[in-house]
Order: sequence, then C-alpha cells, then structure tokens
Amino acid sequence: MGLLVKLGLRRPMQWERPTVLDWILDSPLQALVFHLYLLVLWLRGNPVKSPRNKQPIKIVLLSDTHESIVENVPDGDLLIHCGDMVNDGSAASIQKQVDWLASLPHQHKVAISGNHDSWFDISARREEDTLGHKAVDMKGIHYLEHKSITLAFKGGRKLNIYGAPDIPQCGGPDNAFQYTSQQNPWDDTIPLDTEILVTHTPPQHHLDNVGVGCPNLLREIWRKKPKLHVFGHVHWGRGVQPIFWDECQKSYEKIMSLPKRGLILDLLPQKAWLDVLWFLWYGYVSVLWHWFMLGGAANGSVMVNAAMQHGTSGKLTKKRPITVEI
Repeated sequence: MGLLVKLGLRRPMQWERPTVLDWILDSPLQALVFHLYLLVLWLRGNPVKSPRNKQPIKIVLLSDTHESIVENVPDGDLLIHCGDMVNDGSAASIQKQVDWLASLPHQHKVAISGNHDSWFDISARREEDTLGHKAVDMKGIHYLEHKSITLAFKGGRKLNIYGAPDIPQCGGPDNAFQYTSQQNPWDDTIPLDTEILVTHTPPQHHLDNVGVGCPNLLREIWRKKPKLHVFGHVHWGRGVQPIFWDECQKSYEKIMSLPKRGLILDLLPQKAWLDVLWFLWYGYVSVLWHWFMLGGAANGSVMVNAAMQHGTSGKLTKKRPITVEI
C-alpha cells in the first residue's frame, strides 16, 4: 500500500481524490454506479430555474478560503460563505476575512462557521481570545448559527435561508462545532420553509469526495428538500450537482452506502448486482420521463460544494467562485 501511494497509484488519505486503482480495488461496482449517476444527472440537466416573469436572483458562493483573498469575485445579489474563512481560528484572522467580505458590493451577505473558525464556538475558542475578550465585528454580514433569515430582493422576491456549522468529527478540540458518529445534530432541525440551506459539511455521497459527508444530514435534507444546498469542507468535492429526490437518487445512495467489498468479492454474484440493475432501470426511466413526458422541466434542487481551495495543496483554485441563479 505504501509503495502504491508513493507511486501515485493510490490516494494517501480520504481527503484526496480516489485514483483509478482506488476505485478498482475498493469497489468496481460502486465505481460503475458513481460514474453512471453523473452521466444520468448530466442528461437530465438543471432542475432549478428562476420563476417566469421575475428577475433571477444571482447568488455567489464561497467556502474554505482559509485566510486567502479571492480575486475577481463576481457581482451578484447574494454572497454566501460556507465556513473555514481562516486556519488558526483567531478573532484577528476572522476579522480580516470579514473586512474583505464586507468590502464586496453584494446586496446581502451570509456566512457560517467552519471547523477551523473556532472563535465562533466558545468550547473551541483560543485561550488568548477568551482571556482577552476578543470580538469580531460582522459589519452587516448575516452570521447564521442554527438560525434562519428571510432576505428581500429586487422585484419583491424573498428567500428563506438557514445556516448551521455542525461538522462530523475531523480533528482535535480546537476544531469547532464537531459531533461524533453517535450524535445527530440534524434530526428535524432544518425549517420546512428553507429555500437555501448553508452548511459546512456536505451530505454523504454528494460532492463529498466519495463518502466523507454526513449521512444524518442526507436523511434530513431528504425530508426538507431545500431548493439550493451549499457547503464546502471537502476541497476535492468542489462542483455543482442537480438533485431530483427520486428513485434513481435513492438507488444510487443505497449502493454507495454498501461496504466496500474489494475487486474479487464485487465480481462474485451477489445481491448488490440486483441493486445495480435497479439503478440502471431507474436511471433510464428518469431520463426518458424527464425529456419525453416533462419536456425537460422537472422539480428538484441543486447542491454546490463551493470550496475555493485547490484540493489539499493549501492554495486557492484558479477557478472563479461558483454562481447560481434561482
């Protein structure tokens, strides 16, 4: 294993992208389903469109800036930062990021904490910040910590936004808002009228670098189905993914939740083969139904991993921040 990592044939940790050999040795069935699911989503397109006869709301999305200043942030109506503004979690570092965000021209700005933004979590706050009674001036940015806000936009449109910073345990006590695998901070916490959900962690199996996201969050958003769910944390998960809340998605998530059996056991006849066949059927039907029965129109959601880091390099990506219109 160590030699394969040194040769670049296997990833050294779960925060790196899986290599081709990782996929083959861990679970070729899951590799097949993962890539076919992306194809199905591409064929179905974006399910979220602006209401007819109303001006679209342009939303600019940031996450995991880690003390860096992003150049050329697109203008828009709403700017959202999904946490990990800094590395050291200090009030001084966070204030610098807040000052930069506040200088941007967007009408509304929303931010949540990430696990590195420890000043926001009293239990993880640095001793010097606590003893020095250090504070952060949010300068009009709406900081959401298990809280909702309704924002008004041009043309009389409004959006209900809920933000929560909770993150599956991934570090020591200096990491903020962590919970263990036995804890579930998401159960029935997201308001039913939430249109935009802002979290730091991804839900499991969606833009989470294959399995790093939270299964409890996934169960909660199946119940609430926000129109837009934006997050970060897993840098290599950056991207945009349409979500349709149907049998195809359910089948995909079921297969990706199965234990990884390895190359040999995956190729032996087993119940998972039947699950894959059902997934193929649901995917086929969903594409046909989408285009031939619904004419390309469909109700659904969009998920965005807005991480601005280039993987685990410690440097910003050269790509511009992701923007969506709803």
